[in-house]
Amino acid sequence: MSGEATVLLWWFLFGGTHVFGSVAAVRGFLIERLGTQGFKGAYSLVALATFVPLCWVYAANKHVGVLIFQPAPSFAVATELLMIVAIVVLGQALATPSPITTAAEMSGQFPASPRGIQRVTRHPMNLAFAVFGVAHILSNPFASDWVFFGGFVAYAVVSSIHQDKRTAASGREEIDEFQAATSSVPFAAIVTSKQRLALGEYSTGALAVSLGMVALLWYFHGALFGGTG
Repeated sequence: MSGEATVLLWWFLFGGTHVFGSVAAVRGFLIERLGTQGFKGAYSLVALATFVPLCWVYAANKHVGVLIFQPAPSFAVATELLMIVAIVVLGQALATPSPITTAAEMSGQFPASPRGIQRVTRHPMNLAFAVFGVAHILSNPFASDWVFFGGFVAYAVVSSIHQDKRTAASGREEIDEFQAATSSVPFAAIVTSKQRLALGEYSTGALAVSLGMVALLWYFHGALFGGTG
């Protein structure tokens, strides 16, 4: 099996188990037998057991397969700028409670009104994953690179669609209100005047931490991951 095919296989294993485990019927069956805490623990272990090998396999098959394009020097700049966006969005996603996350289900608190980054998209974490994938596709031109980093984009799209369907089926009024007031497609709710940008609602602490992470990754990226990817 080629390197890129092996990477794709592990993406299917990670993505497939992640989505299958959250299908309402499967999820309900497992929660009934394991309890909510037990299900969350098992779900996280399966995700870890498939995502870590995915990254390991890619590291062993980095920059292999067909050369798809020749990156221009400006692409490296675009990659760095997009990575700043991805890390900042991820920080805001983690700092802003959402009614459609595991944290809300575990705490029993379902905020119906969107805030900050949720006004841009109700799936900010998936947006961060997608931007991360696009950023690295621009600087990594081989087939195995595109399979690995393109997988983050595909996963973000599929996960967002699936999460919307699963959480809408819960029947919670707060989730219905949250989904009606936001958009899955980034900026769609703002463009259609359903939402405003509301920069004052963004977490300054999360922004500071995110920019610190950007600086650390910029400094150590070569030593940890090589010049690209």
